Amino acid sequence: MRKYKHIKTVLLMFVLIFTVACSEPDIEGYIIEIDEQRLLVAEDISIEKYEEIKDKTVNEIDRLSGHISLINLSYDDSSTFEKGDNVRVWIDGGIDESYPAQAGAKKIEVIE
Repeated sequence: MRKYKHIKTVLLMFVLIFTVACSEPDIEGYIIEIDEQRLLVAEDISIEKYEEIKDKTVNEIDRLSGHISLINLSYDDSSTFEKGDNVRVWIDGGIDESYPAQAGAKKIEVIE
């Protein structure tokens, strides 16, 4: 009986690890600006909307009709990305509700 209890514990651990490792991204969007260790991302927009706002300032984007959600992400390796990249982002901790919102990113991947 003890053997089966041990097997159940190991299986439960694998399920938990798999669930955490395969978690869904918190946001998807296009990179608008890149600074040292910081990315500005416009969330949930089409490529057409990105083309419309890509050269605008945050204030100009804010004044556009139809609010566009922006988030400043701190990320240690922002140099691996380019303006215009379509990305998936996993947030590390909470999101500071400002405009643009602010958060730390634990993982960012480019959508091909």
